[in-house]
Amino acid sequence: MSNIVTFIDDCLAGAATVDEIDDYVERWHEGVIGRDMELRELLGMSKQEYACWIQDANAIEGIVAARKSSLQAANS
Repeated sequence: MSNIVTFIDDCLAGAATVDEIDDYVERWHEGVIGRDMELRELLGMSKQEYACWIQDANAIEGIVAARKSSLQAANS
């Protein structure tokens, strides 16, 4: 994976909200960000997370919340 900051990284840092995912997807389609990356990589999702999100766009809220919880537990 590239050293680009992902959508989920931005969410965890407070630089993006889950509602902005469509903006990232659109900019990826336009070639503005994430060139030579799969969309899943740019978003910062595992294959399993990506499959869940593809099936239910609202899953992004749970994915980010789980990552945040995991990050907080690791820093405790």
